[in-house]
Amino acid sequence: MKIALFSDTYYPIPDGVSKHLVDYKEELEKRGHEVRVYTIFKDEKSNVFGLPSVKFPLYKEYRMAIPVYELYRDLKRFKPEINHIHTPFVLGTMGYRFSRKNGIPVLGTYHTDFVNMDNTINFPFVKSLLNLGFQYNMHLYRKIDSVISPSEPMSRQLESFGVKSQVVHVGINLKSFHNSQQKDDYYLFLGRLTYDKGITTVLETAKRMPDRKFKIAGIGPMRNLVEKYAGVLKNVEYLGFVNEQVKVDLLSRARILILPSRAETFGVVYVEAMASGTPVIASAESREIGILRENYNGWFVNFGDVDSVQERLLETDNHDLEVYGKNALASSKDYSIEATADVMLRKYGEMIEDSKRN
Repeated sequence: MKIALFSDTYYPIPDGVSKHLVDYKEELEKRGHEVRVYTIFKDEKSNVFGLPSVKFPLYKEYRMAIPVYELYRDLKRFKPEINHIHTPFVLGTMGYRFSRKNGIPVLGTYHTDFVNMDNTINFPFVKSLLNLGFQYNMHLYRKIDSVISPSEPMSRQLESFGVKSQVVHVGINLKSFHNSQQKDDYYLFLGRLTYDKGITTVLETAKRMPDRKFKIAGIGPMRNLVEKYAGVLKNVEYLGFVNEQVKVDLLSRARILILPSRAETFGVVYVEAMASGTPVIASAESREIGILRENYNGWFVNFGDVDSVQERLLETDNHDLEVYGKNALASSKDYSIEATADVMLRKYGEMIEDSKRN
């Protein structure tokens, strides 16, 4: 099967979507399928076509693709049997237009929750801009042949806007992670440094608990704030961007991953932590995603509530975290990249057959 993937975010951008797509492409190729990625970084050795791009003014860690016709010429040479878009903007739009013009089935996965990003970006009229982005997202996803949601809550949110979807979890390459029996005495935050990810709550919790060690890894708009706290608080260590090897090591040795986010459409880093035998503290907004179970492989707190996080951390002193870690490791097995590929390949096959009949 010849499969084209479209995404405005891809390696080396450090986020869950780009990491998933790298793992997903590799898994599909292992099974003998030909996969070509259309994104903003060119890597012909890895079958990745890159559009030229500029820094995204609202979020400088990301880039905006510049549409050029060469992408269409490349698609004509590649001759995909199915197109799968993962972001709704330049790459997703171009993938959709090529699909419609050439009679190729197209589906899209909804990865980003625009609804809860209003405090993420410091920019005039940000709510209006995010609303425009969300409305365009819905406009595009209503027109494609099929939509995939990474979790039940996201599926219900899409349905409320008139977009029906099938739930397929974001698969993780579980073999990349290892369970360390020897945990170090630190709590870990790993993710984008934004308000909606809960970084300010973690920083304030660290300020209240000077006897506990916190490590923070990631980049984002609130980097300056994190550096300010790390410069004042002796118990906070800011690591900046970390590569995959360092990330795996941090997750395996952390006492607990603390990510009290309200912006998870799935929660890739939750699964990565669990695959490392590390329990998770998440916000109650993540409960319905279904990855975490209270007092089994993690705990829930109220978003933005420092008291709630502090109380949870104190409670965990009375728990056997080795048991929670074993439960987390067992839970992670449900979210393998292999399982996701199984479901998606069946979906691709059905869509291709349907397009031949029509």
